Amino acid sequence: MCSNSSYTLVTPPFSDKTLFPTGFPAGAHPVIISSGYNNDIRMFFLGITALLSASIYVPYTDRLKDGKTPFNYPVQNYIGGVNGQDVMGLVPALVGSAEGTTIFVAEFAPPDDAYAPIDSSPNEFSAEVKQVIVPNPISGPGIVPEAFDFDFVSTKAPLYTDHTFHALLNQPLILTNGQCQRNTYYFNETFTNPTMRSGNVTLFGPTAGSAPKVLAAKYIKQGGMSASAELVGYNAEDCKTASASIDPKALQ
Repeated sequence: MCSNSSYTLVTPPFSDKTLFPTGFPAGAHPVIISSGYNNDIRMFFLGITALLSASIYVPYTDRLKDGKTPFNYPVQNYIGGVNGQDVMGLVPALVGSAEGTTIFVAEFAPPDDAYAPIDSSPNEFSAEVKQVIVPNPISGPGIVPEAFDFDFVSTKAPLYTDHTFHALLNQPLILTNGQCQRNTYYFNETFTNPTMRSGNVTLFGPTAGSAPKVLAAKYIKQGGMSASAELVGYNAEDCKTASASIDPKALQ
């Protein structure tokens, strides 16, 4: 059963080598941990042109309870302003939460990109997300417990394919208002530049806004991908409609 919800899980197609070329650990289920830099947002009336965001999703969630149609269940979502302007994420977080996607304001490192090389090891990269419970922009640091962090390198022996991430990320998102939403990621642009990764992810918890206890752990040698994508968001809609309307081009 999906954490903090009444939904069960759809059995992923682990035999599909285009999605799981090396198989998947017995008794386990995929979880997507993402962190990214969102540019060209165009919230000019708020003075926002870029934001940082992060999410913990459980794909292959059985929203329709038909045992076959996959959806993404949002465990946690985070958003924050660039260059330490964490509070710039407050209005988007409030709007998103009101529309069915619970979002917490967060502090990101690096403060101006999705990830950054480690000084002592330039071929190794890291990213960190901290939930802002009590901001203190004047004297700092406030109350900002760590939500999760990444530590990864490029790999020539990836656990997954780029198609894996296209397929999982583009499953419709389950909202808190009974509807669903398509956030469609297109990875077929000339600037996509996909790079397969291998590394460690640590989920911290349980505190308000962090990963639930069942997921809180350090995960070693996990598979990932870094890429740029074009995101097209849609209005909330009936979940059957959302699933039936996924653009096949986004899954390529």
